[in-house]
Amino acid sequence: MKIFDVKTLIYQTLDSIPELQGNIYPRYPEELTTYPLAVYSTSHVTVQRNADQEELLTSWSFTIDLFCEGSPQEIEDKIIDTFSQMGFTYSAVDQDLNGVSRVAITFYGVVDNQMKHVYQK
Repeated sequence: MKIFDVKTLIYQTLDSIPELQGNIYPRYPEELTTYPLAVYSTSHVTVQRNADQEELLTSWSFTIDLFCEGSPQEIEDKIIDTFSQMGFTYSAVDQDLNGVSRVAITFYGVVDNQMKHVYQK
């Protein structure tokens, strides 16, 4: 059994937000010139395996760095709302980078790789 691909879920979810389409990256681009844009990173660890050593539960955390000129609040709210409805919890920090706003939103959840459900720790 393969673990559920949260990276694909993140990309597809961000791409469904019209303001971000075409500006979603798994690593920082060489130049940040087009706004808004989102950069995501992920990490995961096995929580539970079965007798055949198939990974049943995986703990995921992923961070989405959102960069906007002006206020990122509307896009930030869409991102948080969408992933929260899936079952992920989050924390967020923001900063002003000389006219460009940056919000780092980190999501957490345990994914059941068979049922495709998200649980809290």
